[in-house]
Amino acid sequence: MKNVVVTFIGKDKAGLVDQLARIIFDHQGNWLGSSMSHLAGQFAGIVQVELPELELAKFSLAMGKLDDLQVMIQEGNKTSGEIEAEDLLNINVVCNDRAGIVQELTRALHSVDANIEQLGSQLESAPTTGSLLFRASVTVLLPEHSSIEQLTDAIEELGDDVMVDVEYGC
Repeated sequence: MKNVVVTFIGKDKAGLVDQLARIIFDHQGNWLGSSMSHLAGQFAGIVQVELPELELAKFSLAMGKLDDLQVMIQEGNKTSGEIEAEDLLNINVVCNDRAGIVQELTRALHSVDANIEQLGSQLESAPTTGSLLFRASVTVLLPEHSSIEQLTDAIEELGDDVMVDVEYGC
């Protein structure tokens, strides 16, 4: 079996995910995980697929035939299972939006050697002022030499408006 990561982007249209799922199924693939979003009129995603090695070339060819979709397929490793859910931390961050906030947040995480497993972000209107709020949900693996307190402090140092919530075991 081969483990591949498929990334794609193209103009959003109804049935796109169904097309992807059909191609994966038709090539005896197993959809292991994914993340997809509609952004600025485009639909972008990443899917981890396991399929028989003999199907990989035909699968790649079928994915390349999808209309108006740019597709890249990278060979991956088998999911190791070495990371247990209880080893991960889920961090929720809310603050006023500003240019560079994602870089500031990732720098703070890097400062305590946190490894980002997943990151999602969005902007929303503040309930009372209508100004834009930045909201991020980040799943990290924190090494033993770093503490949750160090992690929280590093993020809170980004500004007085930054609210951080950290939970164990996602």
